[in-house]
Amino acid sequence: MLDLIDQTLEAFFRATVPLGAEDVDVSFEAPDRDWSAKLNRPTVNLFLWDIRRSVDRARTGVEELERGGRLVRRLALPRVELQYLVTAWTADHGDERALLAGLMRAILAHHEIPRQFVAEALGELPPLTMLMPRSGEEHVDVFKALEGQLKPGIGVVVVTAVDTDVYTPAGPPAEVFETRLSRRDGDGVIDAVRRIAGEITDPAAVGARVVTPHGATHVNGAGRFLVAARAGDDLVIESDPPRHVTVPPAGGIRVE
Repeated sequence: MLDLIDQTLEAFFRATVPLGAEDVDVSFEAPDRDWSAKLNRPTVNLFLWDIRRSVDRARTGVEELERGGRLVRRLALPRVELQYLVTAWTADHGDERALLAGLMRAILAHHEIPRQFVAEALGELPPLTMLMPRSGEEHVDVFKALEGQLKPGIGVVVVTAVDTDVYTPAGPPAEVFETRLSRRDGDGVIDAVRRIAGEITDPAAVGARVVTPHGATHVNGAGRFLVAARAGDDLVIESDPPRHVTVPPAGGIRVE
């Protein structure tokens, strides 16, 4: 995915600085002396020098999503920090300063990289954030990276989630919630009452009273109800006309 991040950064800087394709090259190679000796056009170098897992921007929890037509669960995606050193290389000192100024403005003006510049394969990930390290924070030894060449550079940290492609199949959603109250004698259970979940698809039944010999409730706005009953009870939904349902020994009730 690192090549996709590079592709995203190039698209972003070319559009926002801007960097015309006919006027300025963009490179991701290490900006050492051998590389710089081959330059023959103004070039912006984006050198990825460090990758580490983000602690400050870590996420926790479990999320559900669809993969291949089935529901799966995964842990919250880990975040990583990609640290770049951005330098401008031109034959003219003024052109170099102009390029650096444009790059700096683009970085400071955007906390997130706009979606239109993000590579399509990264489209399902959370937005990529981008920032300049503050004074005093850890940074690369610029002159060491540039083999002693005197060159100003801009530190840029790109924070992205990483899809580890590790999923767990999710089970079907719960359709029935049951609690049971039992009265027992020496021979076992002689009476059992449970809370039965029900659903009615007729919108006109919303608000109707639901009655069993063991309790009463009303149909909610989603057409559902929860009422105490036992197997074999006559459950009545007082709609117009009333609906009668025999409570099953297990599971819920659905009334069309």
